[in-house]
Amino acid sequence: MVVAMSETLRKTPLFFNLPPEDLSRIAGISSLRHCAKRETVFREGDRADGFYVVVSGSVKVFKLSEDGKEQVLHILEAGQSFAEATIFEGGVFPANAEALCDGDLLFLPKRPFIELLEKNPKMALRVLGSLSKWLKRMTDLVENLALRDVEARLVFFVSEEMKRRGLPLRDGAVYEIPVSKNVLASRLGTVPETFSRTLKKLQEEGKIRVKGNQIRILKAVSLFGALAR
Repeated sequence: MVVAMSETLRKTPLFFNLPPEDLSRIAGISSLRHCAKRETVFREGDRADGFYVVVSGSVKVFKLSEDGKEQVLHILEAGQSFAEATIFEGGVFPANAEALCDGDLLFLPKRPFIELLEKNPKMALRVLGSLSKWLKRMTDLVENLALRDVEARLVFFVSEEMKRRGLPLRDGAVYEIPVSKNVLASRLGTVPETFSRTLKKLQEEGKIRVKGNQIRILKAVSLFGALAR
């Protein structure tokens, strides 16, 4: 079990730079949690007693407005971590998290994790370095999405996700949306109707073809510009 957990941690950006012995130490304090579809991982205001790594399935992190409107902040898939801020901040979770499908999560308890960092300064520095890179990427992502229209946000999001999955930005490549289109629309800060119109427009322009949750790239250079290869 520890070996399997170590392998999951190794694929997580937060722990990219850690040697096998450090991964084994972290795996030793971790526990596996199975979540069913739509099961709550935590609610905004719950005591923040640790953070998570997605082993399988997907999770959405979201906020609810006073009138109950949902704004998706992150969509996490296998190999991604979330709620890392609890490592250094006390108090409560600042948002909600819910499983989008059946899957497994690794839970890393805050106090034992901090004790590991205190006993292993080199590990702490490596984790801080990875966390800083992750935070910069998230900041750049938020800024890019906030300053673009819906079409540009969609194209940017798809390009970033394809690169993260190791998919080439070229004609014929297929990106499979891991969540419902309504959830992705919320993640892009728009409504389902506008999201659907944007997909339809890109199809009519011959840049993509949509079938179910699959987006096939037809004109990569036209869609992604200089990023295409």
